[in-house]
Amino acid sequence: MTAEARLRELALASGPRLVTAGHPAAAAAGVAAYAAGGNAFDAALAACFAEHVALPMKCGLAGDLVSIFRRSDGTVRTLVSVGGGALALGEGARMQRLGPCSVGVPGAPDGFATLHGFARLPLATIAAPALRMAETGVAWSRVGINYLRDSVALLERYSPGNPYLAGGMPKAGDLLRLPGLGALLRAFIRDGADLFAGEEGERVVAAVRAGGGFLSVEDLRRRHARLAPPLEATLPDGTVLRATPAPTGGPRLAAIVAEACGRPEALLPVIRAERLEAKRRGRLATDGGTSVVTAADAEGNAVVVVHSNSFPRFGSGVVLPSGLVLSNRPGRGFDLEAPPAAANAPAPGRVPLTTLHAWSLARDGELLLGATPGGINQLPWNAQSVLQLLAGPAGGADIAATVTSPRWALSEADELTAEPGAVLPAEAGARPVAAFANGSAQQIIHLRPGRLPESAADPRSIALALAAY
Repeated sequence: MTAEARLRELALASGPRLVTAGHPAAAAAGVAAYAAGGNAFDAALAACFAEHVALPMKCGLAGDLVSIFRRSDGTVRTLVSVGGGALALGEGARMQRLGPCSVGVPGAPDGFATLHGFARLPLATIAAPALRMAETGVAWSRVGINYLRDSVALLERYSPGNPYLAGGMPKAGDLLRLPGLGALLRAFIRDGADLFAGEEGERVVAAVRAGGGFLSVEDLRRRHARLAPPLEATLPDGTVLRATPAPTGGPRLAAIVAEACGRPEALLPVIRAERLEAKRRGRLATDGGTSVVTAADAEGNAVVVVHSNSFPRFGSGVVLPSGLVLSNRPGRGFDLEAPPAAANAPAPGRVPLTTLHAWSLARDGELLLGATPGGINQLPWNAQSVLQLLAGPAGGADIAATVTSPRWALSEADELTAEPGAVLPAEAGARPVAAFANGSAQQIIHLRPGRLPESAADPRSIALALAAY
């Protein structure tokens, strides 16, 4: 068996109940939720909460989330819970890309509370594995250490007392203990969407204002979760593509897939043209610190959650003593140079554009759902996966091959890199990189009548797909 074939085999899970996550411990937390009698929403929430402890530099309760999900009755819905601009933006305050003046209003608490409305278990049961991880510690991963190493200057500038560097640079296997995040999660179990409406919010505001920021407790009392039907497009072969709506990247994905459908080699010029137009309009979002969780159960529920602290890592760089990372979604997502009347200019209550998005494909009774982190490359990586799935036979999608297939990436500076075998125009001039070197972390669910559900997790990261019986 070739190494590539072995990776495809390891990437795939099949069973009546499934969960994938960006960290193995988070996937195991999802399985624990199933064992406690939960459904796919319980499993997804358990995995997300565990990622808040294991991957706090990428996601957490001060971040945002988007989701696409199929209920057991067959309805497909989306959830967008991304915080808007602070009220002070209407009083002359100016945003920055990083630091206290970049911090946004968290959408995560309202988003997770909304998803819990479709779950079966109490929040205390769902969050139990994450709470144990926070107290006993979880081993530092290669991904986490790399993120920390790249963020030393950011953290030393804005949060010199942060717990992540308290003992110096960690090594793989060292324990990351964050009891403060456990305490915050217990507060969420108690307060739900109102997590930051009181004492916890006052702590956030104090940290932001100590550095010259302008977030207020009034900002933190606003609710941002929005349930809505998905954006929907019927492709030439009859496949129905659904995606999370604006301000997520879902509409851009639908437009790009429709233009490049059947022509994967055309995807690169389409992406480049789309980016140029987005830059011209001040609408090019470049979020980075993101993770993905998926889950599906035997009742027909299936859910994809994309949750994020924005920026490539450690959000704004403002970190509370508890380890809570404050997001810089507005500082990163708004066009800070745009005139006030522009659609993506900073404004009180306005939700900035975000690269976060998730998608589904439906054809001949088959349903596929997926997403990937990747910042500015979320869009090309999702498009590459969707186009590959569309090229396969109806009902016979090979999701393991899709998540392990060669990827190309396009940086914010327009540098093109390609793994061996990536589908590109002959004249593309990509810089070659090693197999699995581009950081895609695609996760996909596959549902078909009469077959066990399948899920796949990209082996480029430490993501894992697990089945539960």
